[in-house]
Amino acid sequence: MRIPALLLAIALLPACSTNPLTGREQILALPAVQTAYAEAKFAAYTVAQALVAAPACAQDCERADEAARFARRVERIGAQLEPAAQAMSPDLAARIGRFRIEVSDTLGVGTAASAGGRIALGAGLAGLEPTDAVLAFLVAREMAHVIARHGEENSGATLLFTALGAFLPGVNVVLRFAATTLGSNALVNSWALQQQREADRIAVALLWRIGLSATEVADSLEIGVMHARLPGSDWGARYLDSLQHVAWIATSPEKVQSAKLDP
Repeated sequence: MRIPALLLAIALLPACSTNPLTGREQILALPAVQTAYAEAKFAAYTVAQALVAAPACAQDCERADEAARFARRVERIGAQLEPAAQAMSPDLAARIGRFRIEVSDTLGVGTAASAGGRIALGAGLAGLEPTDAVLAFLVAREMAHVIARHGEENSGATLLFTALGAFLPGVNVVLRFAATTLGSNALVNSWALQQQREADRIAVALLWRIGLSATEVADSLEIGVMHARLPGSDWGARYLDSLQHVAWIATSPEKVQSAKLDP
């Protein structure tokens, strides 16, 4: 039992690599393992959201044709962004092939992405009445998390602490699990804001590549959605934070140029 854990720990400990797009060091020692682990976490997250999300509608549920129109909008926007993402990050073809974008009936008002390129927009987002520019930003921001390998980075933290936890002396299984979980969560939380900022910047870059300026994106995030219907959840808070960050990016040509991440 300890030999595999030792090998994993040895493999992960020195394996910080610099992301070519963001310039930040990340734990990406075992990308295949980390991607598989991140995919499992993505599946668990979407199931958990289904359990806690409020119903998307009551007696006045949106008709099936309206839901289908929303899904078609998301599909069309994803198709527009795909070439821009592939051009920005040529390694995507080898890592994920293509993005797989879907509208999830169980995700509520929210978005999610997996390391393997699955992107889910909750069907409840339709109730916010978002413009196409807002939807484009939400899709682009999830693409950005995949481009920047944030899912792999987060799963790498979990794997690292799991491996290290195998060597805690005199600690029972429950306490070892608690210690490794707390440790990995603390590490992930320590870079969560950086990941969010990176995702915003990359999203602005992707949208610029399809003809939307940072100013247009910032204005759309402000007026292109029903703010009164934003959920009081972590996702709602992240939306408002992204709104402020993109508005800041749009305040000067220098910030916009930096956000483009051009080589």
